[in-house]
Amino acid sequence: MNLDLAINPVIPWPVMAGICVVLLILKRKGWLNFLRQLVIVILLFMINLRIAVPSDSVTVVKRDVDVLFVVDNTISMLAEDYGVRNKRRIDGVKSDIAEIIDSFEGARFALITFTDSANYLVPYTSEFSLVTQAVNELNGQTKSYGSGTSLNVVLKTFEDNLEANAESMEEEDDDRMQLVFFISDGEITDEKDKLESFEDLSEYIDGGAVLGYGSDKGGEMRVKYSATSEEYELLTYYDDHYNLITPKSYIDEKNLNAVADDLGIDYYHMDSDKDTEKMIDEMLSKIENGDFSKSRETGEGYDEIYWIFALALAGFLLIDFIYYRLFFGKER
Repeated sequence: MNLDLAINPVIPWPVMAGICVVLLILKRKGWLNFLRQLVIVILLFMINLRIAVPSDSVTVVKRDVDVLFVVDNTISMLAEDYGVRNKRRIDGVKSDIAEIIDSFEGARFALITFTDSANYLVPYTSEFSLVTQAVNELNGQTKSYGSGTSLNVVLKTFEDNLEANAESMEEEDDDRMQLVFFISDGEITDEKDKLESFEDLSEYIDGGAVLGYGSDKGGEMRVKYSATSEEYELLTYYDDHYNLITPKSYIDEKNLNAVADDLGIDYYHMDSDKDTEKMIDEMLSKIENGDFSKSRETGEGYDEIYWIFALALAGFLLIDFIYYRLFFGKER
């Protein structure tokens, strides 16, 4: 085992050394007071170094990640009720996926989309630009092809993809984490089409999130009426009584929570950049802490010992506090 110490300074050590020199220039009166000041400054310098010692029983967190995006691309994702400016849901999705990709440097990414059928658009690749380009081209279905939303259409493609990737990793003895981001408004427009269980897929997933888009107030949709159309027009239709109807799409968080529960991952309602930042921060924190089942193992590494110097510093500061409390008490 390597016996070398490791350091990982919070502030570059030359800068911290300069700060410590300035602190010592502000010399206290009396050699005992200055001695305490010197010890405190040295402890601050040592804490900043974040010294780590070799250990053969540290928790090693794996950060090799496969990220699968499963994205709803039906007409309802064109509903204009995302954020305070009522942008299209799909535009919020594009922005959020870009943020997720930026936050998982070195990961492999894959993309499945679904309308009235599921499409495995981008297989796992470290060329994240391929996924970004494919996502940016998502603009919902045209009215002529749109047939409503069903989360069930993606289930088999979703499962086949996860199973195949798990088998591939097993053959290659590659213990990568599998993260999934399931992205939808949760809407199922056919009352006869009940949400099926996604529970069987949970065995292939280490973490991720279900991301929900839309609002309870709903949003109208502007669509292309055919594949050759250049302009988006407000979606309307005539009901059985020949009344012109402008439909709205509403988020269905009951369905989204059910999918999240089945997959064993968290659900987040996405409506702003703050929601995205919170979700990503929590996801990265879980990876950092080794919360996912395949991300933690015991092996050789380094244990940080800055806490020893922090405890010593706390002790000296307490002594300083008591001393000056007594000193000023006598002065009175």
